[in-house]
Amino acid sequence: KFTERNGNMTTLTGLKPFALVGGYNAAELWPLVNLIMPGWLLLMFAPRWKHTPALTLLGPIFFAALYSLLSVSEIFLNAEPSGAKIDMSTLDGVVQLFTEPSGVFIGWVHYLVYDKLVARWIVMDSVERGGDAKGMGFHLCVMVPILVVSLALGPMGWLAYLGLVRPFLLPVGETKAKSS
Repeated sequence: KFTERNGNMTTLTGLKPFALVGGYNAAELWPLVNLIMPGWLLLMFAPRWKHTPALTLLGPIFFAALYSLLSVSEIFLNAEPSGAKIDMSTLDGVVQLFTEPSGVFIGWVHYLVYDKLVARWIVMDSVERGGDAKGMGFHLCVMVPILVVSLALGPMGWLAYLGLVRPFLLPVGETKAKSS
């Protein structure tokens, strides 16, 4: 799968094209993953901006559509003639899926979507609970670190928000009153 240069693995070779995304392969599509970052920056540095809720959905929508096209391409259009099926209910099956660069790329896109949606929920919930009334200092000192953990370690950031920030720093009694 890799070519070697000076004894170092450097480049993926033999990547299968995804039919439903113009025949591009995972390495050619990889630069797109950075398109998720502007939404993360909005969550971190402009949580109260009126356009942040809508704009931070664009990345997950784009990547969910890409994920769908990649998955259909891989499952139905790039199926191996041997007919070997991957059993996703076993550890061996999941490991087999993630030994293929195409499967790894599809899995990474899956992470991009869900980590961003969880981070978006964290920020929108903190604003709803009055975190924005605590000022930008609270957001920068408490919420941005939670978001960084969410970006790097997904479930751990969500758990830290649910278990520490939400009950102790943004308790229910501080929820903003909704207008009717």
